[in-house]
Amino acid sequence: MSFTKLGNWGFKGVFITAMAVVIAIGLVGCKGKHKSINEMAFDARKRKIIEDFPKVPHDEILQQMAGNRVYGELQLSYKNTLIALKTETDYDCTKLIVVIMTPEVGRNITLANTYGIPFILKACDNLGLDCYDLSPQLATKDIGEIALFPEEGIWSQTGAAYIADLLGEIIDKYSEQRSSKDPTGKAKPAVFGDLPPGIDEVQDEEKTTRFRLKGNAQGFRMDHNITFPKRKQHILILGDDKIFNQYLENSAIATALLQKRYPDKEIINAGMPHYTMDDFESLYREKARYVEADLLIVCTDGGDILDQYFSQRNKFSRQKKIYLPTNTEEDFYDQLYRNK
Repeated sequence: MSFTKLGNWGFKGVFITAMAVVIAIGLVGCKGKHKSINEMAFDARKRKIIEDFPKVPHDEILQQMAGNRVYGELQLSYKNTLIALKTETDYDCTKLIVVIMTPEVGRNITLANTYGIPFILKACDNLGLDCYDLSPQLATKDIGEIALFPEEGIWSQTGAAYIADLLGEIIDKYSEQRSSKDPTGKAKPAVFGDLPPGIDEVQDEEKTTRFRLKGNAQGFRMDHNITFPKRKQHILILGDDKIFNQYLENSAIATALLQKRYPDKEIINAGMPHYTMDDFESLYREKARYVEADLLIVCTDGGDILDQYFSQRNKFSRQKKIYLPTNTEEDFYDQLYRNK
């Protein structure tokens, strides 16, 4: 985006950044730990763009004629990120498969999935990726039975058990899959996932859905640590709330049920709430690849395409970066929220 296009935001952003630098310099002589000048300047810029673009459109993109070009850009962004993930898994000799998994199908299908699922299937076909669409099976189920919060893709205990059954059928097809990459001599990080290492606390944001969140020392939602050198097939599963299984105890989540079913495999849950395709790609590239996965299952749905929108990424992306809108995204934002 050009400086002229940013208008007042550009000048305000420079001012805010400059003020952050001045404040940071004043703190240099103070005792204790403080953020660096660069960190403070970044935080100020990030806050400013979120304040300037606080809204996060979703289905509105598909409901407005002006959203056609935006959706095209988001589709391209999603596909390019999937290509990047495939490139990385190919390098690691890890088999990448895509699983489309959401309760928002059948009678409860959303615009995001009406348009998004066919696109994902076609993109995977073009890239030569194995893709499994679980929509037909999930559409036969009572959404009130399998989902606690359908609009967030959060499964009930019954839903998590059903997902474990569906994923188990897929895992069985790749029982002989092994990475041929030799990891000998490669240094590994201490943490592979994005959960705080060793977390063990009761989550009670909503008292009616309290649950105990436990993670291993390596940042995954698991009750045990992964050991090396590996002696089992490693199956890494990436996803958002649909694989993280928020509001369920560890023993009831889909990956724990799969682990119990397959003691000869290591089922690794790298799911995190709000994550989308670019989060899956960056997490794998930066840390999760070091678990030496033989099989990588990415759980996604049509909503992940819409979640590539810049204001969504600025609020929820795991990457420490600022997402500026493309001209098309900003024009759509202005038309939807500012020009009324």
